[in-house]
Amino acid sequence: MKKLFLLLIALTTFMNLSYASFPLTATLEIKRDTVQTETVAEYHLRMQKLGFDIQDCRCVDCKKFKGINNAMKNGQTRQKQKTNYKSIFVTMGVWLIVMMILLFVWIVRGFMNYDISPDLLA
Repeated sequence: MKKLFLLLIALTTFMNLSYASFPLTATLEIKRDTVQTETVAEYHLRMQKLGFDIQDCRCVDCKKFKGINNAMKNGQTRQKQKTNYKSIFVTMGVWLIVMMILLFVWIVRGFMNYDISPDLLA
């Protein structure tokens, strides 16, 4: 009976002390963000105000308008960078050969350390 009474007091105390000490609101407020887009003319005007040379603009629209295809400042065109798969395969092949050699050495050492009892030979 004493344990039950102590449990009742502990639960009552815990329930009274576990309330939040700040107000909780039950409503959920959702703010929707809108993306602000600017036109190419507004972009060029902003860049001009910042001190950039608009005649040397490299934006996508200016490249299309000027007929530039991935042009660089010195007039060269960029080429798509190729991934060198040959070096990856060579590296993986070397690692595979090393692992096979280590496995072979491990197996040979295991057989060399294997003790054959004389009862099995007879």
